This record gives sequence, C-alpha cells and structure tokens, in this order.
Amino acid sequence: EQRALQRRALEITDVSPQGPTLGTKKRHCTKPHPLSADNLFKPRERAISEKEMQLRSKRIYNKLPEVKKKKEEEKKKVVSQTNRLRAELFKKKLLDQILQRNGD
Repeated sequence: EQRALQRRALEITDVSPQGPTLGTKKRHCTKPHPLSADNLFKPRERAISEKEMQLRSKRIYNKLPEVKKKKEEEKKKVVSQTNRLRAELFKKKLLDQILQRNGD
C-alpha cells in the first residue's frame, strides 16, 4: 500500500510539464525500501596489508582449541615449578631452624 503511494508520487513528480523530449527518457522506477535486499550495502573488497594479514592469522591461530590447551598446560607447568621451588625454600629454612635449635 505504501509502495503504491510512493510509486504514484514518483510518477507525478517525474512527469514534466513540457512532455517527454526525444533525447531524454526518464525511467519510472520506485526507490527500494532501505531494508530490502535490493538496497543492501555491499562493501567493495579492499587490499589488506601484510601486517594486518599476519595479525589476523595470529588471532585466529590463538583461538584454536589445541593452541589454547597447549598454553594452559604451559601455565600449569610454570605454576607447579614455582610451587616446587617455594616448597624447597620452605624445607631449607625449616631444616636450618631445626639445626640451629639442636646446636644450641
């Protein structure tokens, strides 16, 4: 209904008072609705720089489940190693304290 009204309005505005001339013909077509498939914005492909492509590839690679799992395992290794070192230091301090008490 609205499209019909728009079409009629366009026809009225498109008709010139002098009548059609030989050299110019006006096409009587309606404007597509902003949300219709005819009017969708299609961006043209742009050139991607090498650095941009590398960053994109790296981002995609880091999102892979295998890579995430590997990073988590490395973090766990680091945490367990630091815990082991802390335990050794604690053991050493404790032994020193015990030996000092026994020596007194």
